[in-house]
Amino acid sequence: MMKTSISKTSYQWHFLSAIKTELGKTPGKFHTLLASCLLSLASAGALAHHSFSMFDRDTEMVVTGVVERWAFNNPHAWLYINVTDENGETVEWGFEGSAPPSLVRAGVTGRTFQPGDEVTVMFSPLVDGRPGGAMCWVKAADGSYKRPADGGCGSRDPDNIERWEKWQAMGITTSKDPRATK
Repeated sequence: MMKTSISKTSYQWHFLSAIKTELGKTPGKFHTLLASCLLSLASAGALAHHSFSMFDRDTEMVVTGVVERWAFNNPHAWLYINVTDENGETVEWGFEGSAPPSLVRAGVTGRTFQPGDEVTVMFSPLVDGRPGGAMCWVKAADGSYKRPADGGCGSRDPDNIERWEKWQAMGITTSKDPRATK
């Protein structure tokens, strides 16, 4: 007696063929089902893209450094600054911001941050401890503030900047500092 095996590819083809035959009895149903499946898959990726799980949204921090580059592109803009650490070493930090269309509406453009500019960035740090996070606001050397935030981290709190100015005068760089009171 000879065993007949159906390869996975062959089985899948027969399965899809049967579905197409059954749905083909009603014109357009197969294509509607196929389009629905593809749209479902595409939207799952979009939802995953907008996760903030990589950031510690319960912590706010500030760091001052010099702009290395401002990547004003989709899907999110990124600000990279060089920060001198306590050992005198230069460390590059990266901060994610909002999408360019949202930034332009907020008055932030591709020319807002230039290499060599000194800036102070308030952010929610990366949960894995790497140098960077989600930008909340950026203070330029001239004292002006920009809010390239994608959401969260106190960026919409009207008292946030005033609170951080007070904390920075006290030498506070993280909202987890026991002296940091709201």
